[in-house]
Amino acid sequence: MKETEAHIQKAILQWGGYKRILMHRINVIGTPLHKDGLTVYRPSTNKGMADIHATVFLVGIPVSVWLEVKTAKGKMSENQKLFRDSVQAAGGFYYVVRCIDDVESAVDEVRLKGMKNIRSFLVRHKIVQK
Repeated sequence: MKETEAHIQKAILQWGGYKRILMHRINVIGTPLHKDGLTVYRPSTNKGMADIHATVFLVGIPVSVWLEVKTAKGKMSENQKLFRDSVQAAGGFYYVVRCIDDVESAVDEVRLKGMKNIRSFLVRHKIVQK
């Protein structure tokens, strides 16, 4: 059986539920419209947006994480690259993931970088000492 992005997305969402990480699947396909026995799609306003949005909590602070799901050979579209760039320009977290292990690594990295950012903020504002 060929592995599809939909299969990977479903597995990631199930894993997120098991790990108690809030995750939402984003509709990037568009809205199906049925007319004269045919199904056509009204284009999505989310074109290029990552497939899954996750919220990782760090000491009670919600951190936004975007996950673009790809198969082993999948490549990003230009719209997806533009979305990635906009997330990263804002200082956000964006990952291309192909399996659960990739998601787990991404979450670990978010936790590590996020805690460093929190610590840096606290030191910079003299709330704690170096």
